[in-house]
Amino acid sequence: MLKKRVFPFLLSLMLVCSFCIRLPAAAISFTPNFDIHSAAGLLVNLDTKEVIYQKNADTQYMPGSLVQIMEALVVLENCSNLNTRITADESLYQKYSDTAYPDDVRFADIQDHDILTVEELLYAMMLTSSVEASVLLANQFGNGSMPAFVDLMNEKANELGCTQTHFTNVTGLYDPGQKTTANDISRIMLYALSNSKFEQIATTATFKPYSPNHERHDEDKWLWTHSNLMVIQSSSDYLEGAKGVKTANLTAQGRNIVTICSRDGNSYLAILLAAPFEDKSGNLQFFHMDDAKALFEWAFAHFNFKTILSDNTELGQVSVKNGSNSDYVLVKPSSSYGMLWFDMADINSVTQEIDLKKTVSAPVDKGDVLGKVTLKFSGEEITSINLVATSDVKLSKVRYYLALIRHFPKTDWLTRAILFSILLCAIYIALCLYSHIQFLKRRKPAAPVHLKPNSAAVKREARKTEYRKREP
Repeated sequence: MLKKRVFPFLLSLMLVCSFCIRLPAAAISFTPNFDIHSAAGLLVNLDTKEVIYQKNADTQYMPGSLVQIMEALVVLENCSNLNTRITADESLYQKYSDTAYPDDVRFADIQDHDILTVEELLYAMMLTSSVEASVLLANQFGNGSMPAFVDLMNEKANELGCTQTHFTNVTGLYDPGQKTTANDISRIMLYALSNSKFEQIATTATFKPYSPNHERHDEDKWLWTHSNLMVIQSSSDYLEGAKGVKTANLTAQGRNIVTICSRDGNSYLAILLAAPFEDKSGNLQFFHMDDAKALFEWAFAHFNFKTILSDNTELGQVSVKNGSNSDYVLVKPSSSYGMLWFDMADINSVTQEIDLKKTVSAPVDKGDVLGKVTLKFSGEEITSINLVATSDVKLSKVRYYLALIRHFPKTDWLTRAILFSILLCAIYIALCLYSHIQFLKRRKPAAPVHLKPNSAAVKREARKTEYRKREP
């Protein structure tokens, strides 16, 4: 049982980490020949994860019903069966009819005691910003507590590195404390799109519930439809290739939209926040959709993938000491680098700043990192790539040992050897002096023995002397 719980947790953690690492980074961005009306905007290529346009992308705004993107993600990750049926309880959401900003509230005609599956409620929420669906789902997966479900949303935002995002409700209705940024929304979206079910629901144009009791509803209201960008081809807002994802209106702030558009094998994610409701003349406008269309058309018309630097390009050489087959080695980029390039920018204006080691010692293996090259355009850094050896350089032992001999006098080892020799000599001299002193002590004559007069020994000595005198 423990293994069954641990493995999904580890898998989820790995996915979160991988998407945190792959967040879009605007190493370099280009400016279109038009201004967008939205207060903030971001355009990301979904294939390369490159940001090619941004405006106030780190400025906080109220997300409105864009919060339901995170709600859908949390529900999908906490629901084991999307066919689980939920009975609508009008008492949970009828209070939202009475709000200071009634135009911000969206209902999907879900009536009291309607029985809908989790999947159907997700469609209602994502396609129509249904307050009923968002409240019913949060109540179900927050164990009856809205604040508990909001906590799950904030925990997920923290996991994804959304440091400037804070959720306070699941409906998206006005709350100054509920904030996010275009960059944080892009982090959430890049992770959410890895969930195939989320992508299916968020990019569906129209959906009609298949649960019982749908006969209680007006057919027009019971057909849930996405924004005009992807649905009504006769609409001026329609855009070929557009898919979902979410719109939001906040009377106190403006219109928001998160949408995807794909053409000719290229896909882009656009995020527009706080677009005004009216033009300068007071006429009602859908500037968020206009901005999305303009950015998409600009990207499709002017951006193509270009190889900026090939991994076969030799970018210099490094001297090699003590090599047997060469005194230098050539270097090249460790990998090719390509990016979406604006066709009106001169690719030959990309500069290379090369930082190489001056000298290395053999042996050198092919692929060893010996420096790096930094690519820049108009002073902006695009990327840095390691420079690696293109071939092996083997070590010559003869040259190595000769170099050691030549270099030995210049090293600290010579000083150490001299000091060690002096120490040994001092020890040797000390031992010699000690041994000589001991030797002299052993050779010193013994003190004479004084014999007492009239003793037996004195008498014997006297007799010996007398005897020797008598000898011829």
